[in-house]
Amino acid sequence: MKQTTILAILAAGAVSASAGVVSKAPAPVAMKPIDPCAGPISYNNAELLYAYTDFDHVDDHGNGGIFRVEYSAWDNFYIAGGAEYYEQDNFDLWVLSGGVGAYVALTENVHFVVEAGGLWTSFDREVFVDDGSSAGTGFFVRDTEDEWGWYAKPHLRARWGCFEVHAGAKYADFGGDFDDDWAGFVDLYYQVSPGWDITAGVSFASDETTITGGARYRY
Repeated sequence: MKQTTILAILAAGAVSASAGVVSKAPAPVAMKPIDPCAGPISYNNAELLYAYTDFDHVDDHGNGGIFRVEYSAWDNFYIAGGAEYYEQDNFDLWVLSGGVGAYVALTENVHFVVEAGGLWTSFDREVFVDDGSSAGTGFFVRDTEDEWGWYAKPHLRARWGCFEVHAGAKYADFGGDFDDDWAGFVDLYYQVSPGWDITAGVSFASDETTITGGARYRY
């Protein structure tokens, strides 16, 4: 009888000790959801844009398309390429570009970027040729001019959540008889799904304003 009582007391103590250990275990903590817009400024991008250009010196406008690509395999450097096409009533313009960019982080969310490279420009237009008659009649011929040049593009890139902004200036020396010019620009990006952004932008040159819109893929 005495042994049975001792065993009962020991069993009750073990159950109490186990219950005490269980009660002191920390409650599980729920994991915070991952922000789908979290991530650094990307230098691995491809974007396709529609471009509308308003010419200040003539009462006319042009339409076109822009394709740009960036690839970075090294910290603080990337390579860039692009193709642009514009058309107006009496001319067509192709601009192909390739260059190298370098960036430095001013803060975690703001980078200073400089990009520079070469340009190839093909300008195709209709030129009126007077036939020499007193009536002032004549005919149109197509004239094509191809030139090599270069560009430089200092700008800032900043990202906060789903928003990204590129703002700065671009200088283009097209070569030949083309006008060289500075243009200021602002491009806005908004992430709509992982890897994909919608974008809109505007650039201001001395005699024209271009508005763009399209999509960007970050790979």
